Amino acid sequence: MAKTRTKYVCQNCGRQSAAKMGRCPNCGEYNTMIAVIEEARQVNPARLGGADRRSQPQRLREVDLQEEPRLYVPMAEFSRVLGGGLVPGSLVLLGGEPGQGKSTLLLQVSAQLAQQHGTVLYVSGEESARQIKMRAERLRLEAEDQRRGERAPDQDAR
Repeated sequence: MAKTRTKYVCQNCGRQSAAKMGRCPNCGEYNTMIAVIEEARQVNPARLGGADRRSQPQRLREVDLQEEPRLYVPMAEFSRVLGGGLVPGSLVLLGGEPGQGKSTLLLQVSAQLAQQHGTVLYVSGEESARQIKMRAERLRLEAEDQRRGERAPDQDAR
């Protein structure tokens, strides 16, 4: 049986709320918040990337050691630490004190992955795009359009 939940919708302006209110905080009208019952959507496990993402307790002797496909990074020590490369869809946490070179290392790894495997999205919550570009230029990393051999739009033809 699907789970249901109740939300309250203002019939005047459409504002939604989890709690019942006598007056809509958006439009200020009284007695316009009407209860609407909706069914919670079922998550299709196939959309999560596998036929069934639920895991069950297992004994270690029952665990399949099938090798995961990995993206080799041409930085040998980095790939070695990751067990032979990055596993697609995995998450790697790199930690360390400020100024130790984490961002520089990851920018270099990103450039190598882009050359070897294609598009890489580099996301930073601490540095601006300008700071990242200045570091890339200092490291002499080239940002190419993914259609190999084609210059990025901001590069001058020489």
